[in-house]
Amino acid sequence: MLNLRKIRYFLAVVDHGSLSGAAAELGVSQPTLTQQVAALERHLEQKLLLRTTSGVTVTEAGRTFYRHARSLAAQIEHAEAEVSSIGNAGSGQVSLGLATCGAASTLALPILRRMQTLHPTIILRLNDNFAGTLSEFIMTGRIDLALAYTAPPMTGVVCRELFIEELVVVAPASIKLRKMRGSSVSVPALRDLPTVLLSPIHFLRAVIDRACARAAFEPRVVAEIDSLAALLEAVSSGLGVTILPRAALPPAAASLAHRLGPEPMEVTISLCTSAQLPVTASIEAVGALVAGLVEERLADGGWPGVRRFAH
Repeated sequence: MLNLRKIRYFLAVVDHGSLSGAAAELGVSQPTLTQQVAALERHLEQKLLLRTTSGVTVTEAGRTFYRHARSLAAQIEHAEAEVSSIGNAGSGQVSLGLATCGAASTLALPILRRMQTLHPTIILRLNDNFAGTLSEFIMTGRIDLALAYTAPPMTGVVCRELFIEELVVVAPASIKLRKMRGSSVSVPALRDLPTVLLSPIHFLRAVIDRACARAAFEPRVVAEIDSLAALLEAVSSGLGVTILPRAALPPAAASLAHRLGPEPMEVTISLCTSAQLPVTASIEAVGALVAGLVEERLADGGWPGVRRFAH
């Protein structure tokens, strides 16, 4: 028989990658956990996990079941939270993802401060991560909403486009750039330069690679770094040039930024929620707060390289 306990036990094992870690989190004995997972496998007539000396490995059937189980568990958690908050609107936990290395990640502290003022009874859980990971987390119910890079189509995700941010070339003084009229740098001008880029797991890397492909060359990548601080340090030291959202640059790196031209390189940021999971009052409240904060930033004109999405 399939029940919520077996589902939650299975999810914990997959998330931890081991029976011992999952048992410790759940507060049950490892034999009890093993029996529950085995009963689940018998019910589904599929092997979901392979036990190894180093932990567990998820089978193809296990991965398929995990996606559905995660979504189901999230729906139940949302239902429990919504029912328990009746008569106490705006409470519970809400998880929000912020796309790393961009304008979204700069909103973390302002969002937390605004939450304390407007919704002190809601516990906000922030997740700074890659856009692809955030989309997957949205679809599987691991997070409730995300401010992430988007490009249609997004299966299983509802996207509300909020703003567009400009990507710029960041180069140390030791590397000379060929500039166009108006002091902008064309993508072809980067053909022979050493570049330090985000890894292919990042949404922005795909945008950069496509722009270079349209200019008929592959970037000469000397390093791939997914830490914004380490990436900027590598560029500042003269290792190479990079392409990043202007809004993500700290003041110390702003002088190293150069506009791309003649056409700008831009990406869209959207507020994303699941197309399948219900949206609770608390999730709606957080979404409205984030959208309102973004609108304030756009209106005051103090957000470099960011402009309003034209609906």
